[in-house]
Amino acid sequence: MSADSSAQTNDIKKTRKKPFRMADDAATDCLFERLRLHQQRSPDATEVARAITARINARLTSHDKQIRQSTLDKLWNKQSGGIQMLLSILESSRDTPTSTYVTAILRETLCLKQGKGKKCAVSESGNKKKETKKIGKENKFGLVKKANNLARQQCAQQFISANGTQVIIRTLLATHGKRDGNVGTELMLQDLVWILAALAPKDPKFAMKIRMLGCVRTLHLILKGHFTDNKLVFPLLVIMKQLAKNAEVCCMQIVKTGLCSVLLRVFDRWDRYEGRMRLKICAHILQTLQHLCNIKAGRRALCTKKHVQALHRFCSQCPDEPEFDGLLARVCSVITLCLKHQALPVAAASPATFNLNPILKGTNASWPCHEDEEDAANSDSKTVNSDDEDSPDIDIDAIDEFPDIEYDDDTKNESMEVLDKINIKNGDSLQSALWINPNERDFEDLKKYFIFFKEFGSYNKQAKLVKSRSNSRGSILEDFLINQTCCNRNVSSALSLSISTVLGTTFDNVLTTSQLPTFTQSFNKIHEVTSTTSCSTLKIHKDISKYSSFASVYCTISSRVKSVIPFVKVAYPDMTRGLSITHPEPLNKMERTACRAKLLSCVDRAINPEAYMNEVVYDLDQLCSSTNNVDAAAQKSCEGLLLSNNDEQEITKVNNFSSRLSFESRFESGNLRKAIQIGPREYELVLMPDVNSNKRHQWFYFEVRSMQQGRPYIFNIINCEKSDSQFNFGMKPVIYSVKEAVLGRPGWTRAGSDICYYRNSYHYANQKNHNKCYLTVTFNIEFPHSNDVCYIAYHYPFTYSMIMTRIWQWSLQMPPGSYFRAEPLCYSLNSNEVPLLTVSAEDTPSNPIADREIVFLSARVHPGESNASWVMDGTLGCLLGDSVVAAALRSKYVFKIVPMLNVEGVLNGCHRCGLTNEDLNRRWCKPSPVLHPSIYHTKGLIEYLVRVWKKPPLVYCDYHGHSRKKNVFFYGCAGAESWCSSDRLVQDEPVKYLMLPALMHRISPAFALGSCSFRVERERESTARVTVWRHLGVTRSYTMEASFCGFDRGPFKGFHLNTQHLQNVGSDFCEALNGLNDSAANVDIQLTKDLNGNIIEIHLAVSGDNSEAAVESELGSGSDSVLKTDSDEDFD
Repeated sequence: MSADSSAQTNDIKKTRKKPFRMADDAATDCLFERLRLHQQRSPDATEVARAITARINARLTSHDKQIRQSTLDKLWNKQSGGIQMLLSILESSRDTPTSTYVTAILRETLCLKQGKGKKCAVSESGNKKKETKKIGKENKFGLVKKANNLARQQCAQQFISANGTQVIIRTLLATHGKRDGNVGTELMLQDLVWILAALAPKDPKFAMKIRMLGCVRTLHLILKGHFTDNKLVFPLLVIMKQLAKNAEVCCMQIVKTGLCSVLLRVFDRWDRYEGRMRLKICAHILQTLQHLCNIKAGRRALCTKKHVQALHRFCSQCPDEPEFDGLLARVCSVITLCLKHQALPVAAASPATFNLNPILKGTNASWPCHEDEEDAANSDSKTVNSDDEDSPDIDIDAIDEFPDIEYDDDTKNESMEVLDKINIKNGDSLQSALWINPNERDFEDLKKYFIFFKEFGSYNKQAKLVKSRSNSRGSILEDFLINQTCCNRNVSSALSLSISTVLGTTFDNVLTTSQLPTFTQSFNKIHEVTSTTSCSTLKIHKDISKYSSFASVYCTISSRVKSVIPFVKVAYPDMTRGLSITHPEPLNKMERTACRAKLLSCVDRAINPEAYMNEVVYDLDQLCSSTNNVDAAAQKSCEGLLLSNNDEQEITKVNNFSSRLSFESRFESGNLRKAIQIGPREYELVLMPDVNSNKRHQWFYFEVRSMQQGRPYIFNIINCEKSDSQFNFGMKPVIYSVKEAVLGRPGWTRAGSDICYYRNSYHYANQKNHNKCYLTVTFNIEFPHSNDVCYIAYHYPFTYSMIMTRIWQWSLQMPPGSYFRAEPLCYSLNSNEVPLLTVSAEDTPSNPIADREIVFLSARVHPGESNASWVMDGTLGCLLGDSVVAAALRSKYVFKIVPMLNVEGVLNGCHRCGLTNEDLNRRWCKPSPVLHPSIYHTKGLIEYLVRVWKKPPLVYCDYHGHSRKKNVFFYGCAGAESWCSSDRLVQDEPVKYLMLPALMHRISPAFALGSCSFRVERERESTARVTVWRHLGVTRSYTMEASFCGFDRGPFKGFHLNTQHLQNVGSDFCEALNGLNDSAANVDIQLTKDLNGNIIEIHLAVSGDNSEAAVESELGSGSDSVLKTDSDEDFD
């Protein structure tokens, strides 16, 4: 009975509310109708306007939520025209009370309510009580709040498009000019400032409008007069930050009017504010100061004893609470920026240079090819030049009621407007001209790639297959074969053209005359017989005994490669296969106190550099110069020597207890440039840039020896460039101990404590980014043994010699009935072989090899992404194994694999590029056969399959590493999510590109379906994934991204990734491919996404069957970085 009575009571309340709401809406409509009629009458009827606006304002400030909400909804509704009417009244009215009411209405419409906020430190018991109270009502309130915020944002855009910003600025100028001491005038001034603060981050032309209307000085005067007013200081700081961010002219005016002192006086009173407002005020001041430090006058104004003391005082008095960590990082950043910038303690020119002129001689290619500075960026993601998002802190803007929109300057805005007009006018014509039209190669060029498809039989057999498949009178293959048989006498000249085209450089530069007959003989043998046995024709494997050990083969191969800087040894971990330990290693938990101490230590070093040691213990520049001074004969004799490793002998020597560490990095993928001892056990390390470059520092790999056990050594790598790093979110570097390996416990391990990533005071050498400072990654390491030899790296290394040694191993251990061939696809710019692998099963009458689908895989286009090679190692290990899945895959598919696209970058320890200082994953649209041979010929192979062999690959997948996200995931291509409107008009088949990720999610515990994305973005058009999808028509074109860090979902949540995980991902990918062909037919797929566009669930429905399956995705944290980037394939 009680339940029935309560239900009846609720029904009665609802029936009472409905007439009330209807009456309330009618009253609101009546007020706006009267306002519209008044606007059409004479503007002198001030009493009527004052009465109507007063009524509307009273409804907006009413205690009744329904009255307030209905009035706001009317104002937010674009069809009502309320905003335009209020702007018209404000611009034409001379009555102060009416203008005061209008500004109050606009403030309520555009701005959120501002309170003191909650205190930063809240007890856990209080949190628990709040969580248990009225959960349903709180959730409902949250949804209403989100809807209101969205409506406010849309209203602000409507307000800006109606020239509302200019009206508010003119009214502010007039109001401030009165200075009559009237209370109404003062209230109106407050409302106007709050309205401008709401518009500032949303109006891209805000700074220019303020300047053009002459309001900069007025705002400065208001701030000087009200910096102690708690009601006005916050919106004024929001405006100042936006002005300093968007225009250098405004920065100069801030400096000239002496506002730096005012800002620091407000900052010095930070403890007078409470709760979140304290965080916001401090954050806005510090961000403004950071922008001021970008100009010389701003740094000079801030670099006074008084100002530096005020900032340093905050560092010493900063509360020990997590909420203040971000503020402390910003303060340290401002101090290091305003102090005298230090140059890196190395020469501007790197010793890693490669002369491209001999290669370019006689060709049409030119170098350098100036790629965009913002090209890529991670992943990979765009580089952010502003320091606002660069410091490792809490996301202040996430709790800001006025979030920032990233616009660097007004010139950029104008150019973007022009671009938008062009796009509107011409549709996608400009975009089509740039990207959509495929850069097709001539058929005569594509003929040359038949030599890489010997598994399909003799040339005559291939011609018949192509002819029967295309149902045409002939084919270019048939024509090519006729020409070949008719012109045997010209085979040498034709071969020269073929080789020069395939190798991507001039024939004379790659093959000597003595090498030509051997290659000609092997070429002629193609016409006679097609081999079905496993073989390797890689030149680097020549004369290596099949009974050799892995270490000896690795040393032999490493001695044969050609590097820019001569190697002196072979790294011990690579020589012994370089696997990680198998037991799980938890992610690092950041020690806040240690990071704070390191930040303050960095500031102290910038202020008092003379108080620290400054002894150089390793200098690659000097070592290279001394090597260059050696006579040519001695160098030539050294080139033929076999590289080796004597670390095991070194650790047995008597310990001499040296006071300093010894460093070395002249081995494959090593890239330490300089080591400076600044304390008893503290070292500053400088990394090598990419070859022919002065930037792109992230990957590191070096050797350390002469350490003492149980004592913490501090390593500060001081020239990092990425604005944020997984080192701030749990990642540790890896270390390999030779003594541990000798004792029977070999393997890379995660090591390090007190890990932190922050901005330092060392500035860039180039003039364009002279005001930008590098970042430091710092970590402490306690070595397990004294007198050990240890190797420290960013991630598990996987070198060029490693993949070549593994190919040699696989070629000797093939299962029966399998087909394996390893051959050089082309030669790199420094004459190193780029391997191409073919894997399948032997040709049989019941399962002809020519009828099988083709899967094309590639990896390591970015040399710093060694995790991609470990995944590829797992894929190849599975394909060439003797399991049932491996046999099924070989019988079903023909695999074409380029395991290392950028061999020069891997060899020379580069992070992003090779020898040309270009991101090769931005050269797929129009690669140069001379400068980008591996990309040119890999794309040529796929293009041959599509246009000549008439059989596009079933799957193309490019393996990458991701430095901003955790887990393993895919990036694919969906026309429905493309930037180009013509793509969106074509009907999509989601089952084709979603089935493989769904299978991976079911099979691989490391795979995160929620992190997958299928957007096609304009700036990604020149990447492998999008080029193969768009230009070559491969629907299942993917990038598989593996984290450098670890997992935040699934069974491995909270642990680091290791080599076993990566190899398992590669084998899991093979298992998913095995189920792809069987599962893809007759399957309907539907996606379920959250509000952020992340995939939550994939529904699989088999047609003709009532069974359904749902693949649910457990969402991870996405990108841990404050910078939300799409992919590390686009991060530079």
